[in-house]
Amino acid sequence: MSFALFWSDRASKDMERLPGHISKRITDKVVSLSENPYRMVERCEGYPYYHQRIGAYRAILKIDDSSMLITVVKVGLRKKVYDR
Repeated sequence: MSFALFWSDRASKDMERLPGHISKRITDKVVSLSENPYRMVERCEGYPYYHQRIGAYRAILKIDDSSMLITVVKVGLRKKVYDR
């Protein structure tokens, strides 16, 4: 079984601001997580989220095993995405 993918409003807006080739690369990487999301992500320390590295960019994810859902919470440059 594969996980469903949901993009939050914040993540969608973040993706719109990025250049086309970068947003496509991020989308491809996040979609590839649907089969086994834990193989390519790391847990964010002190938060109930995970992050996936995509070059200089990061995708902040929330993974819900009970509903088989991956929510993309935020996307951005590594040095800015962890800011609150």
